[in-house]
Amino acid sequence: MSGILAFFVLGILIIPFAFVGVNSYFSSGTENLVARVNDTDITVNDFTQSFSNYRNRMRSLMGQSFDPVAFESVVERRRHLDSLIDQELLTQAVSDIGLDVDDERLAQEIRDLPAFQLDGEFNQEVYLNRLAGQGLSVSQFEQQMRTQYVMSQLPTGLLSSSFSTAGELQNFVSLQDQTRSFRSVIVDPVDSTDSADPDDEQIQAYYDANPEMFQSEEMVTIEFLELDTVNINAGTEPDEDFLRSRFEDQKGRFISPEQRQVSHILVEASATEDEAVIETARQKAQDLADRARAGEDFAELARSNSDDVGSAELGGDLGWLEPGIMSESFENAMYQLTLDSPISDPVQTSFGWHVIQLREIEASSGMSYEEARPILIEEHQAEEAEREFIDKADRLIDLIYEDPTTLEAAAMDLGLEVQVAGPFSRAGGEGVAANPEVISAAFSELVLLQGSASDPIDLDVNHLLVLRVREHFPASLKPLEAVREQVIGLLKQEAALEAARQVAQDILDAVNNGSSNLEEAAQQAGYEVADNEAVTRRSFVPDPTLVQNVFGLAAPPADTTGRALLETSTGFAVVELYDVTDGSLAQAPGSASQQYRRQIANATASIEARGFMEQLRLAAQVEVFEEQLQ
Repeated sequence: MSGILAFFVLGILIIPFAFVGVNSYFSSGTENLVARVNDTDITVNDFTQSFSNYRNRMRSLMGQSFDPVAFESVVERRRHLDSLIDQELLTQAVSDIGLDVDDERLAQEIRDLPAFQLDGEFNQEVYLNRLAGQGLSVSQFEQQMRTQYVMSQLPTGLLSSSFSTAGELQNFVSLQDQTRSFRSVIVDPVDSTDSADPDDEQIQAYYDANPEMFQSEEMVTIEFLELDTVNINAGTEPDEDFLRSRFEDQKGRFISPEQRQVSHILVEASATEDEAVIETARQKAQDLADRARAGEDFAELARSNSDDVGSAELGGDLGWLEPGIMSESFENAMYQLTLDSPISDPVQTSFGWHVIQLREIEASSGMSYEEARPILIEEHQAEEAEREFIDKADRLIDLIYEDPTTLEAAAMDLGLEVQVAGPFSRAGGEGVAANPEVISAAFSELVLLQGSASDPIDLDVNHLLVLRVREHFPASLKPLEAVREQVIGLLKQEAALEAARQVAQDILDAVNNGSSNLEEAAQQAGYEVADNEAVTRRSFVPDPTLVQNVFGLAAPPADTTGRALLETSTGFAVVELYDVTDGSLAQAPGSASQQYRRQIANATASIEARGFMEQLRLAAQVEVFEEQLQ
């Protein structure tokens, strides 16, 4: 399967795609819509579910770097809505074009999806379970897959139709593999710690001009109810009859049965064979049993005579067997053998006649009822606690929905304590305030601005939390005295940076007016010149920012140098650019040509895809109801 289609299929499992606009049949208004794409509505519910799944997916991908607050912004919501609008436009375009996929191809694409495979093979049970977990029927999923597959052909077609001419390829290589040689004098700011402090007027002016730099963080204190099986009474100990019955039902967990290491010789004779054939086979098996009892090596007899090819090569070895593995007649005979009398008479099964050899016995082992009893009690109480947790969780949700402005009623009803956390900022705090879901809920519009309790937040298995904001501390400008030292430090840094820029400018001026060459001007200022030969645009030496800026300079005329004052990652540099050598396809590695062609094709396809989407947007009637994104 192509990577593009795999990406779309992931979207099916994570982002509901079809927007059927069912609610539009019940309401002619737009109060329940976030967008309308031609005649198709994207409802608030469509968007909310899709955005929630998208946020969860990004949390999984980004791990600790995930910022729940950033993902709640109106900007992020609008970006996601735009992607849904684009998807709907593509769906409509596919329908208008009449693209389709045959059933056989669709079935193969589904079988190839790793999400539905077990040990590398498609598994029907995994397939059905995954769909059920997403609330999708087989027909719904396959219809969405059909749509997504056809949609994937649009970007694939754009990519396959993109190409590059020889001239475009050479131009690309000329720039991509271009090298530049330059001399540089890097001037970094000096340590400003011991420099003179700015005066009060400068401090006040900087503070007044940059209020956004000295804001206190917005913070909240929350109150919350926490429900967990850990703090639910496990209940009374079950009676003995219950425990003994459970032990008997689950005895296999606690007791391993006796195992026997056996070998066998099989003389094939199907039960449907003629009686004479069956009897001849029995006599042969009896003869082999007699020979084994007489002292002949059983393993050699099996190798030479057994019709069970697999075990014959191993001297008839069947390994360790326990009850329930072999047929009843084989098993009964096996358990009648002793180490003193290890060879059986012929035993008939559906395969023929078996001669069985007992080689070793491993006795039954495990726990007695008394030893297993504490485990059974603990498991029963855990089950009871889980049942009570589910009941209390349902009751908690009902109580919160009845009155979302307080937690007190639910706390009294369920015997829970109203706990407090904070204050903490959008960066989080300690304890429950470090949980991304808790942070996101605390600063959501529903909780922060509307004063409502949050929806239940799953902290772990059988562990949930509901919260309200008890106190809100909006961001505000800190008083000057609280940030005075910070302002002084910033002013000193700016002064040091400006001093470094001025030194670099003086060096450049001295060279430009002809009073000194670069080496002399640098030496007079206390700096050295570095010669950087054949630097590529991907180089990090002498400084990544400087390299980027050098490649932004216009190439100087032949036999001349170009001079400039450029920024570095930490300060400034005076640069003399004296050579620009374009890349050559002839000098590129053997595989570079195809790689560059792919890069050009990808870039062209990307531009064409954006143009295609822009055309769809221009031709469509798209309404967005921004107020629903707040």
